[in-house]
Amino acid sequence: MTLTPDQAKARANHILAQLGPVPDWTTAVLDQAVLHLGRDHKPFGANDLRLIVPEDDCRKAGLYLHGLIELENPVILRVVGEVVSINPKAHGKKVNEYRLTRTGRTYLEDRIAKRLERRRAA
Repeated sequence: MTLTPDQAKARANHILAQLGPVPDWTTAVLDQAVLHLGRDHKPFGANDLRLIVPEDDCRKAGLYLHGLIELENPVILRVVGEVVSINPKAHGKKVNEYRLTRTGRTYLEDRIAKRLERRRAA
């Protein structure tokens, strides 16, 4: 059975929704990693995250990245290509590569700052 692009997107969104929300701790780790990887405007993706983020947080990286892509205002990440996943469980599946936008950098820096403020206030 061949899926149309819209059907494939709907199916992927359904699967991602079933994975549940990304925990706050994982979001904090991935926010910092994305800021680090995107600092020079070079493309990065899940493969790069896999190399620097603990395995438990890596499991939610796809859902996290998808959440940033789905934000339309502000635009955080732009898809700039795709590469073969280094995750052996992906069996050669392709994964997106992204470029962090300037607006995205500001958005993530603000989110990190707000997280620190909440932590200090607690």
